[in-house]
Amino acid sequence: MKTVRPAGPDSREVTMPLNSLHYTIGPAIAVAATAVLVAVCRWVFSPTRTRGYPGVSPYQADFGMLVPVATLRTPSEADRLRQVLRQHGIRSTSGATSPGPVQVDTDGHIRRHHISGWHVMVFPEDSPRARAVLAGTERDWA
Repeated sequence: MKTVRPAGPDSREVTMPLNSLHYTIGPAIAVAATAVLVAVCRWVFSPTRTRGYPGVSPYQADFGMLVPVATLRTPSEADRLRQVLRQHGIRSTSGATSPGPVQVDTDGHIRRHHISGWHVMVFPEDSPRARAVLAGTERDWA
């Protein structure tokens, strides 16, 4: 025990225990609050959380704003199809399919096959015209 006499004429002696841990309560609360905040932030911003979109196939979500209209076996077939679409004023792009059993038919339906290939994709507003061109040409580009 330690006796402390505050300054001033009307002060009384105050006895305080020397082994008091009262000074650690404030920092302990701050550390605990920080730990809780870190745990909440790790949970909220965790990359393992999947954000699904109801009614959308995960394969369609991979294309972003583009809609697949055909899947072909070689890049040269995809380039020839893109040329046909360009002649009809339809903007398109092609890209390699993911290494998996995914294929898109000319109606835009995703089918599963064990081949890899190249997607030909267009913007959604151009997809009906692109599908009509594909149905009318019947693989003239191949």
